[in-house]
Amino acid sequence: MDPTNKFWWFAGVSIFLTILVFGGIGVFVWQALTPMQQTVVLDILKTHFIYFFTAIIVLLTAVGFALDGIFHSYILPHHRLPEEIELIYTVNPRHRIKREGGKMVNLLIDKLNEWAGRHETFEAAVDKRVQSAKAEVEKEKNILAVIMSELPEGVLICNREGQILFYNRQAHKFLTRQGEETFEDDTGANGQRQLPFAFFGLGRSVFEVIDRNLISHAWDEISEKLSRQSDSTAAYFVVLAPDGRHIKAEMVPVLNQQRQFSGFILILYDISSQMETDGRADLLLRSLSGGLRTCVAGVRAASETMMEFPDIPADTRQEFTRIVYNEALRISQLLGQHAPERIEQPRSQWPLMEMRAGPILEKIAVKARHLLHLRLTSDHYEKDLQLSTDSYSFTLAILFLMHQAHEEFRTQDFRCRVERQNGYVHFDLVWEGPPLRMETVDLWAEKVLSLKDQGLPLTLAEVIHYHQAEIWPYTAKGASKTTGIRLTLPALKPVSKQRPHNLAIIPDSRPEFYDFDLFNQPGQLPEIDNRPLAELTYTVFDTETTGLDPRGGDEIISIGAVRIVNNRLLRNDRFEQLVNPKRPLRWESVQIHGIRDEMLADQPTIEAVLPQFHKYAENTIMVAHNAAFDMRMLQIKETATGVRFINPVLDTMLLSAVVHPAQDNHNLMTIAQRLGIDVTGRHTAIGDALATAEMFLKLLPLLAKKGIYTLQTARQAAEKTYYARLKY
Repeated sequence: MDPTNKFWWFAGVSIFLTILVFGGIGVFVWQALTPMQQTVVLDILKTHFIYFFTAIIVLLTAVGFALDGIFHSYILPHHRLPEEIELIYTVNPRHRIKREGGKMVNLLIDKLNEWAGRHETFEAAVDKRVQSAKAEVEKEKNILAVIMSELPEGVLICNREGQILFYNRQAHKFLTRQGEETFEDDTGANGQRQLPFAFFGLGRSVFEVIDRNLISHAWDEISEKLSRQSDSTAAYFVVLAPDGRHIKAEMVPVLNQQRQFSGFILILYDISSQMETDGRADLLLRSLSGGLRTCVAGVRAASETMMEFPDIPADTRQEFTRIVYNEALRISQLLGQHAPERIEQPRSQWPLMEMRAGPILEKIAVKARHLLHLRLTSDHYEKDLQLSTDSYSFTLAILFLMHQAHEEFRTQDFRCRVERQNGYVHFDLVWEGPPLRMETVDLWAEKVLSLKDQGLPLTLAEVIHYHQAEIWPYTAKGASKTTGIRLTLPALKPVSKQRPHNLAIIPDSRPEFYDFDLFNQPGQLPEIDNRPLAELTYTVFDTETTGLDPRGGDEIISIGAVRIVNNRLLRNDRFEQLVNPKRPLRWESVQIHGIRDEMLADQPTIEAVLPQFHKYAENTIMVAHNAAFDMRMLQIKETATGVRFINPVLDTMLLSAVVHPAQDNHNLMTIAQRLGIDVTGRHTAIGDALATAEMFLKLLPLLAKKGIYTLQTARQAAEKTYYARLKY
């Protein structure tokens, strides 16, 4: 309860009891008087009633002033002292207590302020020594950070849930559109600037930029290698970047000291140019081989004719000799034409790895059953037979062929045979049905690999080409009702340009004015409610509007937000966007936020901005100052945008009232001054969002001192405050 209310309740009860006691004494005395004495007393009261009444009023007023003076001079200052002292030794050593009490209280405040000065000096000295001690470590850390940032390879470190813990500049370049976080030179059909393609940063899920199936498949491959204690525990796959480049990813597991999976590292290489070189080289080889085949056929035919008919006329023999000579010249010309173009470049190779056929076939059978509801059985094959494949794309290609065969022939059962013949591996997929035509195979080969919840932005032909394989219809001898497809792959060991990262990393320590129901959001789940506040990810945001009456037509004109991850404010991971309200601004609001009509003319509307802000704030706790107003502004746009914010919400105004109930003022500037925060960019969305984020971080340890550690306890404490009952 508010201390003022407590005191006046106490004073009121005390006065009531005093009046009750004196009233009881008066009744007792009245009963002791004789009737004549009672008549005299009544006459005196009637004659001088005004004097008695005035005296009582004066007495009660004097008592009231005395009580008020006692309260403001002694009671309230004492009640505030614990909060003020806690501020000094926790989050703001520069804070000093104001002299607002009686003489003895002010003397105590002077002594406390003197102690605060010494405490600040001591803290500064300790901080200086700590910073000095950390200087060398920080220097080495910065050198390592610079090296990691400038590596030509992209590096991503993620925990086991796929949350990004670290990334360098090259990884950001590979996995995002260049310049996508700005709105320059990116206009839509209506002339409005478009919004970012995606968000990428610390605390976000890697699955937003890399297909979850690729990583899951790679981890299954790593788990299989770990189970058989393979020398190499890395897995490889290819990612298609937003700008169309092919990025080779090498995935290395991170194990804890008990060799349990705790995360993974992705090392990214751009192989686009090498793949283009390989493509040109393959085209040249096909062109050369086609020309040579024709020439050799001519030479062979002429030679065989001369050998078969040795007695042919001289002029005919001369003609055949001329044919051999001309074809030889043509061969020489072809070699001279193509040899300079065929530069000896090592093939980049799609990241093909040697894998045993058994695990691949088992994986295909399991996925066929669960994903396509089809049955695949395997005939006998060599136990140690190795396939040179990218297992994800190869598995997807076989599943795609099974799906196409099922759609074409309505077959449910498939068999596969894998055998080695003459330096090649034949992979046969067979089923019962009419013969398969080559035209059908060619038609399937031109289709993009796409299945339920899985796919690649490549055609079947491209995957086959990258595996250096051939595909054609297959019919087993003596089985007229059996048809299928044969894939022929070279039985060659893959070539790797980079030395594989064979060892798993085992770290010694962890790496790095409308009511809105804030307290019953649909996104409040038990697993989130029970997590510590310091472990959650937050989106701290603010809006600027045309006015304070949403139902009266006021609109959002600016949204600013920053993220807090692992108790750290990420100032560079921000959302900052002006919004065209499609209505003129009032001069009164312009004077507050400084945003003018001409600044909003070319900006996107709320229908374009809000979905992107929703994506930015996805899977986070939303934090704002006076959050009910900002959330209400978002809520009334649900119908127009189709976007609904169900995130749990925390309000720094209410949290401040929780930790400092004796303070009268909980507006943003007052709280910032109390916590020692310098506010820049006041009344801009991003400026207020940054100030709110800093406030929130300083409120967390104060909440912890009151036993408030989890999201649920923070929300429950905020709900009990007086401010939570206000309607905005």
